[in-house]
Amino acid sequence: MELQDYLRNRGLDKLTEEYNIKVNRHSKIDNLVCLKYSQLESPMGEKIVQQCRGIIFDETNNWNIVSYPYDKFFNYGESYAPKLNWDAARIYEKLDGSLMTLFYYEGEWRVQSSGMADAGGDVSGFKYTFQSLFWKVWQELDYQLPTETEYCFMFELMTPYNRIVVRHDRHKLVLHGVRNKVTLKEEDPQIWTDKYNWQLVATYPLQTLEEIVAMTDKLDPMDSEGYIICDREFKRIKVKSPQYVAISHLKTGFSSRRMLEIVVTNEGEEFLNYYPEWQELYQQIATQYNALIEEIEEQYYKYQNIPVQKDFAIAVKNLSYSGILFALRAGKSNSVKESLAQTSIYKLENLLNINFQELG
Repeated sequence: MELQDYLRNRGLDKLTEEYNIKVNRHSKIDNLVCLKYSQLESPMGEKIVQQCRGIIFDETNNWNIVSYPYDKFFNYGESYAPKLNWDAARIYEKLDGSLMTLFYYEGEWRVQSSGMADAGGDVSGFKYTFQSLFWKVWQELDYQLPTETEYCFMFELMTPYNRIVVRHDRHKLVLHGVRNKVTLKEEDPQIWTDKYNWQLVATYPLQTLEEIVAMTDKLDPMDSEGYIICDREFKRIKVKSPQYVAISHLKTGFSSRRMLEIVVTNEGEEFLNYYPEWQELYQQIATQYNALIEEIEEQYYKYQNIPVQKDFAIAVKNLSYSGILFALRAGKSNSVKESLAQTSIYKLENLLNINFQELG
């Protein structure tokens, strides 16, 4: 695969530098490296970037693949969404939870999240990590571990603890993907749910894309996020309920501030795909934001080679974004985009001279 070849020939440091890939190491097995693209910085059109969606490599074993969930896939209508072969495509429910991948390594079944090799991240506001919550639900459901150690299994973890939008009144672990780590090919998940009595993601009769889009308009976002269309080559696109998109993006109401957040987090293409009527405002704010990035980058390049810190501070102290320049110089952030993403939304409004407006 492209990503593995890159790592073997050019190394991890070059990958992170060229493609802005985030690296997470397993807390107990340091040679297990989980790779995840940056929503802000990574060039999403690159195949190598798309393959960095939680894949785990063994750094000490010639970058052998230990776990390989999904490549990144896109919303219908997005520029990088693939053309599907509709002759044998299936429609799956798009589940609204946390992707958890079961994989085998050194004599033990383990679980990862999409961004952490050990699923060690905290479930916000609760006593669980994603790892501990996964195994808790696994035991509650009396699920059996598989015997096929050369496979990894992709589940959706859905509980009230890790809710995003859809309500979950009971704990669920639903299988929606399986990959052979030797061939790197995906296989039909139903084979495995039949064998191990795991719950399988719901499927629906095939419709045209137009009919599927129309179906999403009728979905209750508290019950369903939308649909995933998957062809025989396991190329995918997702079609979300517009109501779900609105709730997930606009939980606090729609305003100029929320549109700025959509620009900063690089979620504009998805949002505008469902709400094209906001294109003009989005473009206006995005233009201002990109101009600010260019201005800050120019100023940093102008002053970055001043050798004495005190002289650097004197040179930039009167700039409204001097804090970002200090952070870049100190290595606390890798880019202007990253620094701005870490800046409070109120400070960004001031930098861009955006007056807060309620929009609906």
